[in-house]
Amino acid sequence: MSIIKTVKKILNHTFVNKKMIFLILALLFAVISIPFVRNNIEEFTNLTPGVYPLSTEVPLLNEYPLKNTNMLSNNTAEDNSAYYPVFDSSYKQITNNIKYWASPNNGKCSPPDFCGALYKNKELTTYTSPAPISFSSPDIRVNFYDSHKLLCDNDNDNNEE
Repeated sequence: MSIIKTVKKILNHTFVNKKMIFLILALLFAVISIPFVRNNIEEFTNLTPGVYPLSTEVPLLNEYPLKNTNMLSNNTAEDNSAYYPVFDSSYKQITNNIKYWASPNNGKCSPPDFCGALYKNKELTTYTSPAPISFSSPDIRVNFYDSHKLLCDNDNDNNEE
């Protein structure tokens, strides 16, 4: 009889109230049900890897022209430092952030002979901003630039009816 009383005492002391029992059972139920609720969702389904034969033959999907030599370059870290963009400090608002790169090499290849091994430099086209229009211009002003009037074919059809 004393053993039963001791077990009851231990159980009453360990689980002081019903709230603790409920929390432990809810946590146990949540942990057990995770594999059933998840439905094995693939996390990378929204990525678009490309078309099959092209995506396996061309590494960066025609972004940069390939050299097709299948060999490492003879570049050293000193040679690759020319690829790393460093601009002098000045009052111009330029940064080391380059939007369009001629080569995927950024000068920090490790090991250094990987830089310049796969890709040739590509021809970059420079983007020129259109000139702002004067305030006295008869053109339609849209923010800072001019625009031309657009005529829709639907407007002419509605007027005829």
